Amino acid sequence: MSSRILQIKAPVHQDTDIIGQQYHTYTPYTTSFDNNDEIRIVIQSQDLYVLPSESYLYIELSAAKADGTPFVNNEAIFSFHPVTHLFSEMRYELNGFEIDRCKTPGITSLLKSMIACRPENESALALMAASSGVGINVSAYQMILPLRFVFGFCDDFKKIVMNSKHELILVRSRTNNNFYEAAADILRLTVNKIQWKVPHVSLSDGAKLSLLKTLSRNESLFLPFRSWDLYELPGVPNTTRHTWSVKTTSQVNKPRYVVVAFQTNRNNVVSTNSTVFDHCNISSMKLYLNNERFPYDDMRVNLGQNYFFELYHMFQAIQQTYYNDTSVRNPMGVSLIDFLQRPLFAFDCSRTDESVKKGMVDVRIEMDASANIPQNTTAYCLIIHDNLVEYSPFTSMVSRVM
Repeated sequence: MSSRILQIKAPVHQDTDIIGQQYHTYTPYTTSFDNNDEIRIVIQSQDLYVLPSESYLYIELSAAKADGTPFVNNEAIFSFHPVTHLFSEMRYELNGFEIDRCKTPGITSLLKSMIACRPENESALALMAASSGVGINVSAYQMILPLRFVFGFCDDFKKIVMNSKHELILVRSRTNNNFYEAAADILRLTVNKIQWKVPHVSLSDGAKLSLLKTLSRNESLFLPFRSWDLYELPGVPNTTRHTWSVKTTSQVNKPRYVVVAFQTNRNNVVSTNSTVFDHCNISSMKLYLNNERFPYDDMRVNLGQNYFFELYHMFQAIQQTYYNDTSVRNPMGVSLIDFLQRPLFAFDCSRTDESVKKGMVDVRIEMDASANIPQNTTAYCLIIHDNLVEYSPFTSMVSRVM
């Protein structure tokens, strides 16, 4: 410390490589944004330096009652992050190669944001959540959706992508029931405009020359990030014990974090809140990766009797390891009271033996309940694993390394 404060002749460093950064707007080929429609937005020009991590969707929509009468007394209210429920699937393609996908963005983004959210994203998260629980009382709305909340690629990879064709594919949800909550299906929602706003980065001559040298040498560049894969068990058996074989994956795609949550009679049921999770009488849960068990000891959970502090501790601890930041706790400001409304089981399996890279990994969930799991219960399992994509700005070739 003392040596630094005595460096009174230290040179002044100024970053002059980036001389401009402006958002450019891209629109879909189609003007129809009805339920089940597929919407494609393409950045055709490949002579660009774009920053996908800062891009976002801008959406304009209108809402009206089915019978034409005005809304009164908060007859209908927005769900948590309502804009994410407009889509059933979102995909990101680079040079025609799919590098990332998000299924059921409403649930995926909520689960991921609860366990890990960067401090610098809190303002954007608050803006997305500003309408949560607010009554739908006017006819026109504007909403934004930063892509870093739905794609691990945009959340982890903070660098520019050069000389590539980008394509965003959006699939509208089958219904709009998860978008809002009301006593009955009274809302008629119309999406009027969808735009993709992407930052274009302008470089100085020296920075351009450096990147052109990389381009001329036909060097391959890497895109390391973590993918968020959501798996769904639509009908959990009405029993006190169940084993869910979630998936079988390769050793290199071994899960780093696994999050499990339950909902009873909430998906596409307009009279219930689609972003609230239920405890479903779960008293214990174990995650198995082949023969590895997480946690090692049995947990004791009973949310009805406030036996959930160990569960809450496991939930909070993931934030520190996910972004390698020990100073951040309580992602998304989730208090103990909030956690009771959205209980989830979060497993950190990022520190495991990596000496053997061959073979397959079975992901299995064993759950015990103090009483029968309610009927019409859906289980969600979010698996976060490492991903690595390689692309060549010279040949436009893209391949998945792992």
